[in-house]
Amino acid sequence: MEKIWVKGFFQKNLGDDIFLKILTERYRNVMFESFSNYDYKILTENIKNLKFYNKYSFFNISRKLFEYLGKNLKTEKIYNKYDKIVIIGGSLFIENENTNLKFHEEVYNFRKPYYILGSNFGPYKTKEYIDIHKNKIFKNAEDVCFRESYSFKLFKELNNVRKASDIVFSLDTTNIKNTNNKKVIISVINCSKDGKYIIEQEKYNKKIIELIKYFEEKGYEVTLISFSKPQGDEKVIEDILQCCSSNMKIDKYFYRGNIDEALNVLADSQIIVGTRLHANILGLILNKTIIPIVYSDKTLNILSDIKFKGKIFDIRDEKSFVINTINDEQLNYKLDVSFQIKDAEKHFQVLDKVLENK
Repeated sequence: MEKIWVKGFFQKNLGDDIFLKILTERYRNVMFESFSNYDYKILTENIKNLKFYNKYSFFNISRKLFEYLGKNLKTEKIYNKYDKIVIIGGSLFIENENTNLKFHEEVYNFRKPYYILGSNFGPYKTKEYIDIHKNKIFKNAEDVCFRESYSFKLFKELNNVRKASDIVFSLDTTNIKNTNNKKVIISVINCSKDGKYIIEQEKYNKKIIELIKYFEEKGYEVTLISFSKPQGDEKVIEDILQCCSSNMKIDKYFYRGNIDEALNVLADSQIIVGTRLHANILGLILNKTIIPIVYSDKTLNILSDIKFKGKIFDIRDEKSFVINTINDEQLNYKLDVSFQIKDAEKHFQVLDKVLENK
């Protein structure tokens, strides 16, 4: 059995965990291994060809030792047992004030064939950050497939760079119980990113409460959903519920690793209001009305690519974040994403060939 190391953002986030589900189900005869500081027992029990090392494992202890000694883990014997490396995830290439360009370059200095799937590039701050990816990280990859046009255009001169719709569009929804009950699912986030607030959390929470009231007045049942406890979604929900009056009937759902359960919660609705990007994408493939709450350009870029014409709130523009501007047409707007569902398969067309799949 071929053995592949998977690098991504694995912090018990539903969106990124679905990437793993799609990858491992596509290549059932391949063993995938990765690392996380978080408990992935539920996921690995359901996905037999996936193994996670934790912070107490030999892998992580070795990694810390190599970092302490100033050595590059990627060139050490610990990676020799893997045939290939797959880097899969959305916002993996972001430059911020704490980015160490030299260390970032070393992290992706793989000696094994590596494939970058499903990502976007940026935000970035310096020309050096782009140059490192253009001349080394992306250039040396076997394949780079971005999920939106903005990133693709930055590196389109590289022969190994492609674009396809977000990988989550390719999720098999056959076994999901899809209903049309008069429910609204609202995904929330912790508004603190890298120590800075996109919007004051209290202001964001008040807007979510306004949304809850708006939908309750229209006769919808409301569920607040957390995509990731480590990233603070659950605390935000609890803070919001504490501020709601006792006569408001609000359900909550916390994703803790059971992907199928979470998907069925999302499917049991008419409308999904998504601050999380993948709440919106899942809503689209489940044929729901979606109302995106945008906190970064990555969501706007993808919505632009798919020619989304529904209601969008951008929390970076407080003046336009007015709840009662939603009209009945927007509450019933649906977008046909059959093209994106098929197009998302293209992320795997190079990997399919080397793994003799399909």
